[in-house]
Amino acid sequence: MWAQVPKGLERVLEPVAMVWGRLDRLTTRRYVTKVVRAQLYEISGACGPEVDAERILRERFKRRLAEQGTVPINDPVGWLVGRALPRRSVCPDRRCDDGRRMDTRADCTACQMLVLDGRALRARAFTKATTALTGGRVDRSAFEAELNACWHQEAAFAAVRHEQALQERKARERVWVEQRDRYVVQEAARQALACEVCGKPESAGMCGRCRDERRVEELVTEAVDVAVATWGMSGEARQLEVVRRTEGEMRGAVDQAVGDLLAAGGSVFPESVALAARLAAELQLAALRRRAVNKFAYQAPVQAEYEKVFATEMRRSHLHGSLDEAREVAEETAQRVRFNTAQTLLDARLRMLRSARLAEVDAEPDWHAQAAAQVRALIRPAPRERAVSVRRPSSAATPVIGGELAGVGA
Repeated sequence: MWAQVPKGLERVLEPVAMVWGRLDRLTTRRYVTKVVRAQLYEISGACGPEVDAERILRERFKRRLAEQGTVPINDPVGWLVGRALPRRSVCPDRRCDDGRRMDTRADCTACQMLVLDGRALRARAFTKATTALTGGRVDRSAFEAELNACWHQEAAFAAVRHEQALQERKARERVWVEQRDRYVVQEAARQALACEVCGKPESAGMCGRCRDERRVEELVTEAVDVAVATWGMSGEARQLEVVRRTEGEMRGAVDQAVGDLLAAGGSVFPESVALAARLAAELQLAALRRRAVNKFAYQAPVQAEYEKVFATEMRRSHLHGSLDEAREVAEETAQRVRFNTAQTLLDARLRMLRSARLAEVDAEPDWHAQAAAQVRALIRPAPRERAVSVRRPSSAATPVIGGELAGVGA
């Protein structure tokens, strides 16, 4: 029977189809097919997925057949597996095959360097052999002896370099082991630290409950910044109103989430209350950010950018099947640019706001203003600030009962 080329490999095995047809056993064909697929996988791994591995292996088969010439192939399995399929290279570059790069088809620079090194070695041996003689004569035996000595010297140098590389590798491994052991010890010591807020042991410096409560405060501050950057840049009175309203909305959402959790009944742990508060604050901040982006998205600069992108995409309408399809693609692209630009404007406002705040903190203190503030504080004490978002129960170890109150703020 004449063996057929397996499906999916017709393009690769087309040059050696006559050799493949002589594989008379099914197990042999399966074995050679497995080797061919392994070679394709190796080429893709060495040259990257964007390279046509089938084309590379096909050209390799053509070169091997051209080298074979008119000499008959007596063992098709051995010829395919041992001569046609393997990659041949004298350099360590996995992309090299027969002295050429498989991905770019250019000459392999590593092979050229090896060839130049060999030529330089022979030239050095020839120079040493001729300088030792008189009359300019070249003694072949002397040249070969000198070349052999040069090769032995290079081999000794290579062995020394290899030994140095091994020693450096072992030193790096020792350093890595020491760093890993040091990290394990440091991590164990960090995990053994008590919470710096509530004192809970083995909390890595901050327990989950305190971390969530601190995160709630950070989210409230971030929400206030977003609101001020979006709606509160017109004046100080407007800014104070926006701050008050945004903080009330954030803490109201947290209160609502905590109240719903407690109203569900059953035993609720303080960690669960803090987690519910953090998740509610994150959702409220995300909704606030969406409203802020939507406000910036329809301002004049963003609208101009939207119209520019839409007009640019409509000029490429000939690339689409119909005018409606081109308009739909242009609308989608312009909307994406619109909201990306709006997000960029919001981020720029936030950076400007925070930079101004840092500049105020770093500025030189006004002693007259501080003295006036102290006098005003003595005349009219300042109201108490809201320090904790989620009210804690009396004991950290006991769960919160469903009937207890857990609100936000004082």
